[in-house]
Amino acid sequence: MKRLLAICILAAGPTAALDLTLRNAIEALSETIPHGSVRLPDAPWSPDMVPATVEGLVTRKVLRVPIGAMTPLQLVESLRTVLQEEGYDEVFTCANAACGGFDFRFQLDILGEPDMHVDLGNFVYVLMRSPDPDAAPHTVALVASRTQTTGFVHITTVANPEAVPSLPPATDPEEPTPPSMAEMPESPPDVVHALAFHGHAVLGDLDFGTGSSDLGDGPFASLETLAAWLSRNPSARIVLVGHTDSVGSLEANTSLSRRRAASVARYLTERLGVDAAQVQSSGAGFLAPIASNLTEEGRAANRRVEVVLLSLDP
Repeated sequence: MKRLLAICILAAGPTAALDLTLRNAIEALSETIPHGSVRLPDAPWSPDMVPATVEGLVTRKVLRVPIGAMTPLQLVESLRTVLQEEGYDEVFTCANAACGGFDFRFQLDILGEPDMHVDLGNFVYVLMRSPDPDAAPHTVALVASRTQTTGFVHITTVANPEAVPSLPPATDPEEPTPPSMAEMPESPPDVVHALAFHGHAVLGDLDFGTGSSDLGDGPFASLETLAAWLSRNPSARIVLVGHTDSVGSLEANTSLSRRRAASVARYLTERLGVDAAQVQSSGAGFLAPIASNLTEEGRAANRRVEVVLLSLDP
């Protein structure tokens, strides 16, 4: 079993009775952010939707379950029952295309591949909340999906930091703690490293003309590195996601972000020989900023193309 990034600090107070475990499950990864924020949508994706954000003590973990014919909905049913018995209300539930497909999935702040796998055509999302704002946790989100042999359940909980006594983080001394996204250098050779640790990476060396969706002639070291990795891993599937700053309408920015992502996809397949079956592209416009749009520096950071790892069969 993989080492934990941090100890889940849900062992004291009211959370002790909240048993969010599954029979025969293995905890693949766990992370705790003492003072964090996480996007937890409470409605299907739409072009003008901004997902709800919840702040507090955030924990995220992935459970892997060997399964036969169980569906993603069946995977979360026992967890939903536990929450309902503890008085939690079901805020929003959706599955597959009814959620908004890829666009909805990209709004979710969940741990990435290979620890958490989401089949965009076979997943379910459940958001539940306690009527008591001081409950620990007060909000729980479940995402479940599967491959042919394995079920994946992602559990996000949010609590008021004051409601849960914190414990010092613990890490496996034999393995270095992976750097946070803020510490991750964006130099091209680190694209594959970021994919492995976070499930996505910014392609920081791309060059588009002002207001243009056409990618320059290159060469682009990030794409060279990515193409070589895809060639070595023919089972890998990625999606390229374009992003913009907030200047202009959402419709125009979404269109531009999609065209730029498609341009990068063509570069990979036509110039670098990547199998087209491994590559998808889409665009999020200005709905997923990584910096403030109130400054030029922030707007520049938000104008980007990211690569997201969808799947990587062993």
